[in-house]
Amino acid sequence: MSYTLSELAIYPIKSIQGISLESSNVEMAGLFGDRRYMLVRPDGEFITGRKHPNLTLVTAKALSNGSWHLSHPEVINSITLDFSTFPRDYAAVTVWDNTVNAQLAQEEINTWFSEVVGEAVRLVYFGDKSERFTSRRPEVPVGFADGYPFLLTTSASLAELNQTCPEDIKMAQFRPNLVVTGNQPFDEDSWKRIRIGEVEFENVKPCARCIFTALNPTTAQRSKKGEPLKTLAKFRLLDKESITFGINMIALNTGVINIDDKVEVLEYKEPEVYVDRRKR
Repeated sequence: MSYTLSELAIYPIKSIQGISLESSNVEMAGLFGDRRYMLVRPDGEFITGRKHPNLTLVTAKALSNGSWHLSHPEVINSITLDFSTFPRDYAAVTVWDNTVNAQLAQEEINTWFSEVVGEAVRLVYFGDKSERFTSRRPEVPVGFADGYPFLLTTSASLAELNQTCPEDIKMAQFRPNLVVTGNQPFDEDSWKRIRIGEVEFENVKPCARCIFTALNPTTAQRSKKGEPLKTLAKFRLLDKESITFGINMIALNTGVINIDDKVEVLEYKEPEVYVDRRKR
């Protein structure tokens, strides 16, 4: 069976809309430019689209000098984001259980994002002095992603979900970096090590999903039926506590990957056990 990389995406600022790519440099901490920025409250606690859905409507367009042009449908003014103009000031911020020393943005940027989310926030950057590592692989760096540098999903698994889900679920709701086509549904559970283009990746753990997946990626409205979590809970409930979709991965080397690259499974593992309680 032939597997192919069909989608490739980054999210420059945690929780904003994704940017589709044709090619990307893979770094140990993630795809180049992925989740290097994040919003925090004045006390340093991070915020996401889970409680601030409006944040997911922010769009970023890459400019030639490496900066980003940001806009939001409900905010009249747009803004340019360029970390090279940030002051060299750092502050401690929290991402789940991690404390990170993050670089602070200018006040005008904080003001713009405060208008977007409806409360006082600050934008921070994962700068030269910032450091964070994954929990199960404490030697592996990660930026402001929830837990691991790479999230992989597959088109076949999404199609299987939509077979019994009463709502049409889009892949964007799962916010993956890598999407693979050509496999059978949830084959990825058994992939221990894969190669895409120049890079080898290792499957660390299934990705536990949360209410964020219930947000419509176009409108930022939450599903009134609790989908896709309600349907996933019927056949993707792990150990009676985690609803999973996709796999969290780390890179074993750096390199370039491209859309349409062949995905080669180098090593398999015993997949997790799920009970399918769906009524067909």
